[in-house]
Amino acid sequence: MDEAKELFLKNTAALFEVDQVLAYKLRSLENFSQFNMDEDANFIRNDNNKIYENVNEELNKSLEFFKNDFSKYPVLFFYGFGNGKLYKFLCKNKNHKAIVVFEDELEILALAFHLFDFSKEIKNEKLILFYTKDLNLASLNALFSFEFIKKSIKIYNLHIHSSFYAKYYYDKIESLNKDLMEIIRFIVLNHGNDPIDSMTGIEHTLNNIPNMLSHGIFQEFLKARRAKLENAIVVSTGPSLTKQLPLLKKYQNKVAIFCADSSYPILAKHNIKPDYVLSLERVVLTSEFFNNDFGDFDKDILFILASVVYKKSIEYLEKNHRRYMLVHRPLNSAGSLKLDEYGYLGVGMSVANMIYELIGALRFKNVILIGQDLAYADDGKSHAVEHIFGEQGDEVRDNLYTLAYGGKGEVRTQLSWQLFRQHFEKDIFFTKTKLGITTYNCTEGGARIEGTIEKPFKEVCEELLKSDLQKPFEFPKTLSLNEMREKLKKTKKNIEKNVSESENYIKKCKNELKKLDYEFSKEQKNLQTLRKIKDNLLKFFKELKTLKLFNELSQAMYFHNECEVMKYEVLNSLKQDEKLIDFLSSQNLWFLQILDYLKAQNETINKAIKEWGIK
Repeated sequence: MDEAKELFLKNTAALFEVDQVLAYKLRSLENFSQFNMDEDANFIRNDNNKIYENVNEELNKSLEFFKNDFSKYPVLFFYGFGNGKLYKFLCKNKNHKAIVVFEDELEILALAFHLFDFSKEIKNEKLILFYTKDLNLASLNALFSFEFIKKSIKIYNLHIHSSFYAKYYYDKIESLNKDLMEIIRFIVLNHGNDPIDSMTGIEHTLNNIPNMLSHGIFQEFLKARRAKLENAIVVSTGPSLTKQLPLLKKYQNKVAIFCADSSYPILAKHNIKPDYVLSLERVVLTSEFFNNDFGDFDKDILFILASVVYKKSIEYLEKNHRRYMLVHRPLNSAGSLKLDEYGYLGVGMSVANMIYELIGALRFKNVILIGQDLAYADDGKSHAVEHIFGEQGDEVRDNLYTLAYGGKGEVRTQLSWQLFRQHFEKDIFFTKTKLGITTYNCTEGGARIEGTIEKPFKEVCEELLKSDLQKPFEFPKTLSLNEMREKLKKTKKNIEKNVSESENYIKKCKNELKKLDYEFSKEQKNLQTLRKIKDNLLKFFKELKTLKLFNELSQAMYFHNECEVMKYEVLNSLKQDEKLIDFLSSQNLWFLQILDYLKAQNETINKAIKEWGIK
């Protein structure tokens, strides 16, 4: 066997460990019909167009370019693999944790695999390859799950390997770049940008702790109900819900019904009893879904509310003696309370996402979605008939369109619904591959949700829902009064310790900011002193993440600043000094803001635990 063939087999063997599909496709190539290679390792297309005008000259020019301006970048993105020699050199740089390359031609990869040994770089994922014809959003999302890549979003740039790719693959490059930018946008939005909203959730959670401890324990509920049933329906409030209600009523005793808080009053009007009603939002208006009295209808329904809900939601439930349970969302503020048995649910951004997570945790085999339009109806309506805030609960906004249910044409949507759908698609992919759960989209309208099986509601009901279930389902157990009080005392003591740690951190940071103010006030600034202050502030910045009260309030701000810090740190030493004063000015403003929020959070916490009345 010649050396080139051995290299190809070694490289594809390494690729089999990280991407079996691509490795198999490369191994299956029997001949090269589009590209061949000359003695200078230049690849030539069958129309005589070359990837390089001059192989060595272009390589040296590229290496010099990336050495000067990109040597500190943790990740670099490229379109086009070429002969691969550039990436072999770039992988030697220890600062580069990953070189990500997208290639449209299998033959180019195969030829390059005959030239150089990439096996080590592929195995340890220093070199990450994507065949663009097999590319999907799931694989791109997986790429951005690497923490160092996620933090690099403000320095993202898609480099084009050579003018050959720019000339012949421009549309594909543009489309890929658009997809990558959309994922980056999603990451930024997903990290949040509203500390006031986070503070509200923290305040509500703390106020709701006594009610949480006096009701069902979520983890005990999961243990009791896990893998008991096969089929579940998620009832959402999109415009298409109305047409599905007669069929839902017919089959209601043959399936576990999970409904969104907004769907609950609609189901009550049609005498369709859900088994579980879930609520996620912290806003005042959401409480109005429970401002009603449906009498015996509410018997045997379990209301599962995120601990961030507004107090009125609980007051309305208790007023009419409805059974409920509070569950923590997977937020850092909730985690710091050390009440893990009461969590965690609600990673997604909508109550429907929350329901889907719960169904996955309960290990149902089949999930049926109805009313999950995530788009405006043809007449512009945003919600189902009989929604308490009206069919036009959301005004038509955002000039966004997405693929329609059934795959034909497009429907108008909005940004928040896009985010809900992306969460659904991530969760559906996970539950399908890891848990073997099949998801049917029986909305029969609205937006396509990738990963679901689109089928008429009637067909799925006839196929899956054969027998009546033993309803009502059992309710979760609760703590005794003494157990509840002891847990509340322990929680209070833990919180007070966390607040003390936060106050010490604020004091230390403010002292350093005073030094910075003093240096800024000087006419002649000392570069060495400013560098030292910068180092100290960056040390305190990283320390913030270790605080027990580092949570969603500070998390979003931390992530955005983390990206800004990386943007500065990848500069070469000369440019860092040139930008030092601007960088310190921005850090000064950031610290002032975050310290104010930490102080406000401490005050909110102290006020809440005082109202518990526990000494």
